[in-house]
Amino acid sequence: MSYLDELEGYLHALPRNERDDMMSYYEEYFTDAHIDDTLAHQKFGSSKQFSRRLIADFYMNEDDAVENKPKHQLRMIWVVLLGILASPIALSATIVAAFLLLVVIGVVLSVIVSVMISLVISAILAVFSIIAGIIILFSSLTGGIFAIGVGSAMIGLIILVVPLLINLTKILINSFAKIIKLIGRRYIQKGANYEA
Repeated sequence: MSYLDELEGYLHALPRNERDDMMSYYEEYFTDAHIDDTLAHQKFGSSKQFSRRLIADFYMNEDDAVENKPKHQLRMIWVVLLGILASPIALSATIVAAFLLLVVIGVVLSVIVSVMISLVISAILAVFSIIAGIIILFSSLTGGIFAIGVGSAMIGLIILVVPLLINLTKILINSFAKIIKLIGRRYIQKGANYEA
């Protein structure tokens, strides 16, 4: 299998029309520059590494209107990280960058998960408070009303906090995606002379 055939197989993450355009460009480029498989390997690295850089470059330069979808942002982050790891940068810099990114991802995810767990526990406590208030209502009118009021206030607070949490999560994902794009633009070089 030729270098370009392998490259096309690895570009399946791109939209079909973009993949076709990219393959047309590189087929013409290889023909005009008289690049064979061996020279392509020396110039671009393996077809898998080169495809990761091309895909990362596509996602980093994509239209901002599409970028605001969190699912798309997470995919872009993953693709750019793969592109960074496939780039010809020093191994120690790659390890440090990957470690720092993992730490940041871990901290952000742990904060989001802990807030979500707190909200679930608060919802459970609110329901129990309302149920307890209804039960207490028959023995102590004020105590029952107080417990029902506390449970209702907790549910109201949860209803207010959940949209804020969702928006905060989107903001964090978008900010992280922008940081990843900046790092990717700095280290990903499509046609870099890749030393095998």
